[in-house]
Amino acid sequence: MTHDIPSELDRLRTTLRGTLLTAADPGWDAARAPWNLSVDQHPRAIVTPLDVEDVRAVLATARTTGLAVTVQPHGHGAADALHDVILVRPTRFDELSIDVGARTARVGAGVDWGRMLAALDGTGLVALAGSNSEVSVVGYSLAGGHSGFGRAFGLASNAVQAIDLLTADGTLTRVDAVSDPDLFWALRGGGGLFGIVTAVEFRLFPLPSTDGLLYGGKLTFPGAAARSVLAAMSEVVPHLPDEVSVAGGMVHLPDAAFVPEPLRGTTLASVDVISLLDRDITERLIEPVRTAGDAIADTIGSFPVGRLPEVAAEPVAPVAAIDHGLLLRTIEPAAIDALVDGFDRGIPLGLSLLQIRPLGGAIARGSSSDGVAGRVGGAALVGVSVVGAGPGMDRDRAAQAIDAVLEPVRDFEGRGIVATFLSAGDDLGRAYDTAAIARLRTVKDRVDPDGMMRSNRMLPREGEPADDGEG
Repeated sequence: MTHDIPSELDRLRTTLRGTLLTAADPGWDAARAPWNLSVDQHPRAIVTPLDVEDVRAVLATARTTGLAVTVQPHGHGAADALHDVILVRPTRFDELSIDVGARTARVGAGVDWGRMLAALDGTGLVALAGSNSEVSVVGYSLAGGHSGFGRAFGLASNAVQAIDLLTADGTLTRVDAVSDPDLFWALRGGGGLFGIVTAVEFRLFPLPSTDGLLYGGKLTFPGAAARSVLAAMSEVVPHLPDEVSVAGGMVHLPDAAFVPEPLRGTTLASVDVISLLDRDITERLIEPVRTAGDAIADTIGSFPVGRLPEVAAEPVAPVAAIDHGLLLRTIEPAAIDALVDGFDRGIPLGLSLLQIRPLGGAIARGSSSDGVAGRVGGAALVGVSVVGAGPGMDRDRAAQAIDAVLEPVRDFEGRGIVATFLSAGDDLGRAYDTAAIARLRTVKDRVDPDGMMRSNRMLPREGEPADDGEG
């Protein structure tokens, strides 16, 4: 093996049809920036491959130099420790095809959810999309993927039917339940541990409405109503059919020029609704939430699939944030009180955002025998975030702000989590139990024995505990 890495990277550059950048090239800082600007990642090189042969060339160079390889289509799931890594951005893999009759889609690794959802408009079908249009379909699906349709159809990884994968040795293979059941199981929730995925094929689901529209939106309330509104949300969840999902939260807006003047420095509460049912049924179900406070904004109504990301209305431009995710085993009123109290205590420390996503339905009924993500048995996913200015964020202060929320809810915390909700620095041992981690490690040792593929969420080191028990 040669260790003349600069020469090998120069040689790779001349063979690629796509592009390769190193720190000496113009545009390097923009290219290496992740979506989360709080992470200051410094890979050895960044490659935007044009095709499969380019990817093979990257893998061959990594084998020659001893470098690792990781994939970030749009920069989500960033990591600090990339000094020995070739970072691959598969944005040129932009294939997207929909078979309406078969209710399936084939999507390249560079396609984001915004484009995918827009393509579904008018088809009468939905995909198990996440809340942000800028997230890649493939990366999200490989990490489990929690959707507003999850209660009806399960986690997004369960909908995946086939995966095009380049393993570390450069072999291109189509992985499905027949060709390699163990690898197929591991890929659906195991992220980028096993190679470079160039495309996935997954099931789509029919909309029951005759007009092909969804129903839902966002109800926004003053922060003073957070306790009553979020308690009302938690109380309606057990009575919701699987076709209806709700998600609640709080946001503290900074006193900054980009915030409308009346809202600067204020706290808001909100509840998002996504329903596959009609207006009348949905409105009856969410009435307790509507009447729990005086809404200051209401976007509830019918809308096409392509506008689904507008419900959550998350930022689409890169932001700097430090966050933490956890699973609650219950969202009883005491848990809601603890979250609201904790959020209020964290605001002076810079706390920005609280999300509460109730689970249940098909998410709880899934099976981990199908894919490692399989199912999540807890009551709700919780995300807490501190939004800042960039890599220079005060991480200690941010940790204190997040702890202000986490400590009061420790008694309500469950085990396991959807991998897309893992915090920075977490490995998959926090998402899956010991048996699942052992099986993932067996598959990893078979398809990538030298550990060349560096996932955004790695396996725990040998001997470290996994999160055993019911999630």
